[in-house]
Amino acid sequence: MGLYPEDIRGIEDIGKLPVINKAEIEKDLKENPPFGTFQGDLPACRIQSSTGTTGMPKPFFQSKHDWDVLGNLWARRLNAQGITAEDRVQVSLTYALFIPGFTSTEGIMKLGAMVIPLGSGAVTNTERQVTLARNWGATCLLMTPSFALYLADVAEKMGYDLKKDFQVKRLIHTGEPLPPAMRQRIEERWGLPAYDNWGSVETGAPTFECELKNGVHINEDAYYFEVTEPETGNSLPDGKEGLLTVTTLFKESSPLVRYNIGDFTKIMPEPCSCGRTFRRMASVRARVDDMVKVRGSAIYPTSVEPVVRKYSELGSEYRLVVDNVNNRDIIKLQAEIVRECSTDELKEKILDDVNKVLGIKCNGVELLPFGTLAQEASAAGRIKFKRLLDLRNK
Repeated sequence: MGLYPEDIRGIEDIGKLPVINKAEIEKDLKENPPFGTFQGDLPACRIQSSTGTTGMPKPFFQSKHDWDVLGNLWARRLNAQGITAEDRVQVSLTYALFIPGFTSTEGIMKLGAMVIPLGSGAVTNTERQVTLARNWGATCLLMTPSFALYLADVAEKMGYDLKKDFQVKRLIHTGEPLPPAMRQRIEERWGLPAYDNWGSVETGAPTFECELKNGVHINEDAYYFEVTEPETGNSLPDGKEGLLTVTTLFKESSPLVRYNIGDFTKIMPEPCSCGRTFRRMASVRARVDDMVKVRGSAIYPTSVEPVVRKYSELGSEYRLVVDNVNNRDIIKLQAEIVRECSTDELKEKILDDVNKVLGIKCNGVELLPFGTLAQEASAAGRIKFKRLLDLRNK
């Protein structure tokens, strides 16, 4: 590249460096197993891994210093969202290689609050999670957005009133996107505020949402965020949409420099009226890894999210299924039904809405019994639910 160490004198020179992506990390892991060529110069105390939802699982190391910083960043997140030493926080995130369960627990304890560490629904079944949340007086539920809706469905089937039978005051989310339609449905179901925290196993805890819930603040004392032009890797000005590229400023183990996360978003140019000076990132519009070409059109599963959340008859889980039948690509929507209704009429309404948002003809809507998709994900040992199933190369 013709670069020398003296060419990089400050953050303003970072654009001289190349952007790296997940494919390059995966290639390095395959060629230099098991951990690739560089995980940092200092001893690590932990190893965490991506879920492998959109590719092979990728290991990342944490030094003791890294782990302590991540705990502090989680404490900052939770404090911004109203958690105090008086709270009991039920953590329904997996305690395995996936990082948020552990780091959020560190943050809760740093605030002096109580942790109820239940883990995912595969570890503590959903009915028991409902019972313990009620009996132990959880004041905050920390979980993925989709599990918050699934927990609500199960609680209501158990005969509980979400707004009367629990002491929960807020829901805090991470591990999955929280698009506006999903947030609205969660808040309507629970009658409580729901907060977003964007992050990834590679980066840790880079953002948090404040009480105004208008974009996520970037922890700029620990991370440097750029939005880059997909083809060139050049930085784009605030307000322009592109690919999120992250540099970690504190990591001793598995440091990242100009790492392309693969999310389409933008940096919001205006300051937040909450008074914090950290810049904000807008909601992620789509993820490159989730895009699939169907009949020449780029399709993102997130595009049908508002449709699914529109219908109270539908549960929390859904997915698009793509296949090739008689040499023609077809696409269908699968969703779970939670309330008795005229399914033929409902299918017709959903199909009409899906056709509008996809921009191509959807070949059908399949309504499945409640719990079908969640049980399938659990049986496969997946932490995150896959919103896209492409059967064309099976």
